[in-house]
Amino acid sequence: MEKLVEDVKLLLKELELPHLVKYVEDITQSVDKVHIAFVGEYNAGKSSLINALVGKKVVAERDLPTTNRIVLVTHCPVEKREKLDPHTELVCINDPKLEHVILVDTPGLSSAVKEHEETLLTYLHKADLIVIVAPSNQPYTKEIEELLKLLAKKHTTQLAYVINVFEDPSVYEEDPDKIRRLKEFVREKLRSVLSAEDVDRTPIFAFSLRLVRAGKEGPLTAEWEEFRRFIFEEVAERAKKIKFASVKEKLLKLLSGSEVLEKRARLERLGEEKRRWETLKERVSQYAGRVEKERAEQIDRFLDRLFSELRKEVEEVLAKYGSLQLAGDPRRFVDELLETVEVRILRSGTLSEVEALLDYRPAVVRLKKLYPELVVEPTIPARLGELREALEADLKRLPETVGRPGRYAKVFLVFGLLALVGAAALAVAGLTAYAAAVGALGALAVFGSLYRLLTLKSAVRKKLLSRLERLRGHYSKLYKGYFNEQFRQKIDKVLEFVELNLTRVSEGFERLYERLKRVEELKERVVKEL
Repeated sequence: MEKLVEDVKLLLKELELPHLVKYVEDITQSVDKVHIAFVGEYNAGKSSLINALVGKKVVAERDLPTTNRIVLVTHCPVEKREKLDPHTELVCINDPKLEHVILVDTPGLSSAVKEHEETLLTYLHKADLIVIVAPSNQPYTKEIEELLKLLAKKHTTQLAYVINVFEDPSVYEEDPDKIRRLKEFVREKLRSVLSAEDVDRTPIFAFSLRLVRAGKEGPLTAEWEEFRRFIFEEVAERAKKIKFASVKEKLLKLLSGSEVLEKRARLERLGEEKRRWETLKERVSQYAGRVEKERAEQIDRFLDRLFSELRKEVEEVLAKYGSLQLAGDPRRFVDELLETVEVRILRSGTLSEVEALLDYRPAVVRLKKLYPELVVEPTIPARLGELREALEADLKRLPETVGRPGRYAKVFLVFGLLALVGAAALAVAGLTAYAAAVGALGALAVFGSLYRLLTLKSAVRKKLLSRLERLRGHYSKLYKGYFNEQFRQKIDKVLEFVELNLTRVSEGFERLYERLKRVEELKERVVKEL
């Protein structure tokens, strides 16, 4: 049983119920020792009875009526006397009979019973058997009756009754039926105080302690051995079984009691909190995914609108120029396109939307409003102005994409014309074959250059629109990446906070779950082992 009790105490400590550990210690402390209390009138012979049971004088036999001392007599390897408190003395003797028994000598009942009542009743609640000792000349007194009434109200302890025969043996030799009449008298008195069941359970013994101690045999000592067996065998074993049953009942009640039930309720609360943090973790992740998707769509819509407008402006400006004009004065086109971009786009405030698009703080504030338990403090995002300025600079450089259109076409045109002149000179000189080759090369250069010059507008248009498409793709990737990086840093902090709480609650839940599981296992062990 010791291992079981230690396991119960350890578990109660882990459940943070130290006061229940003390309770377990209290209810199991006396299981190995059966407490037998002897009560009776002053000089009724209860101290003598204890001395007779152990075979030697261990307690004083003539206490004063005013003494309220309790004496505990039990077995110890080393004999000693020890004062446990002002009202209790421990007497240890080396007697194997007392290994599992404590004999308790209590204050004498007298007219001062009220004075001793508190001391007496304080200890009687620990007793497994209460032996009432009365002299044969006063086998039942008012004090005994008052004590029995007190016991009947507050205790369900087993009782036994001993009548100590004081008279001369000759009286009983002349009247052999006197012992029976004494016992019947006491039984009738008990019926007036105790229930019929308790009276039937109360054995009554009658013998002469004086003759027992003198070693004489006869009618007045016949019940002595029966009484000894009753004390050291029957009562000790029965009380021990009862104690084990009592401990079993109390342990089961404790392990199913309100404080353990409160721990189960706490487990449910922890389970709910755990599910709440798990749900919160999932919802924060879902929220982050939605925000990133929505922000990506907003960035795309903004860039689509911006670059659509830019394409429109390019088309409108380009429509004013022909290919030869672009070839003849490309700077004019570049300047007009730059002015248009600056006026229609850069100065209109369109790019101010960039910073709002890339600022994650409103999304974090919304998250905080949705879930106030979250700990998150949005900080000012870095580089917002730089990212807007980079787009602005690239748009300003857009017209420069045109470069010097028709430059090489004009060079090749001059080369072609010179080649044709050279071919004519060779023909005049009679170098027909050379003239044909040079003429063909010159014609090819002239026609190629003219084609390039005549289609120059289309080439410029294609170049500008291609540049716009590349810029759109570049900033789409840049802006989405920036927002996701900045936003994710905050979301990761939020999820870290959630994970920290989830881990804390989960660990608490698992610990408590395992401990309550052990409670059920211990209850099964209590049923099996006790």
